Amino acid sequence: MLKVITFDAGNTLIRLSRPVGVTYAEVAKRFGADLNPVDLGRGFRAAWKSVPRLPDVSGPRSDDGRSWWFAVVIRTFEIAGAKVEPFDAFFDAVYQEFALPGVWRLEPGAFDLLQDLRRAGFRLGIISNFDLRLYEILRHLGVSTLFEHIIVSSQVGADKPSARIFEEALRRFQIEAEQVLHVGDDGIADGQGAAAMGIETLILGSAGSGLNELRERLNFPVVERSRRNPIE
Repeated sequence: MLKVITFDAGNTLIRLSRPVGVTYAEVAKRFGADLNPVDLGRGFRAAWKSVPRLPDVSGPRSDDGRSWWFAVVIRTFEIAGAKVEPFDAFFDAVYQEFALPGVWRLEPGAFDLLQDLRRAGFRLGIISNFDLRLYEILRHLGVSTLFEHIIVSSQVGADKPSARIFEEALRRFQIEAEQVLHVGDDGIADGQGAAAMGIETLILGSAGSGLNELRERLNFPVVERSRRNPIE
């Protein structure tokens, strides 16, 4: 019997309000650099795919995973042919920028769906390749209290699809794998990672309609539009 539903965070429940390149360029302006956001966006997409993930460690990562993001931003600027100085100060500023209110938004239908799931008696959680900033982001969006457990890779010391992060979720919920459904957008990180642990998975489709797939899976009424998150 299904008792727990866990979600990926980025591009499943939440999404950036603006392209990464736009935010990078705006922060760079504070340091006197006039950069092309399109070039930065292109560089970021390539860096995201090419920078190796951090290896698994036995506990929380000492830097909360900042070293991986530092490598991604450096590679972004190399690919874009861009420069900003002092780079360390820029990185600190842009790293914090992505935890500020308004940078992220809820996916359409997310707020209502989470409330409906809670009312139906499901226990909710998040399993995300993220860091401690996610707690602050979810508070800004007014949904942090809807989750019983929020599990981020930087504090487990392992990224999805590693079995360890899913094992940690089962440990915290004190539940068997067959009683969990994991919902995400990545067939490898979310799909293969959870399935390897015996956890049922739902890999969502396109942005803006994907969450209705979960409603259909659970025989919940499909909604056209969501009420606005009261924090927005």
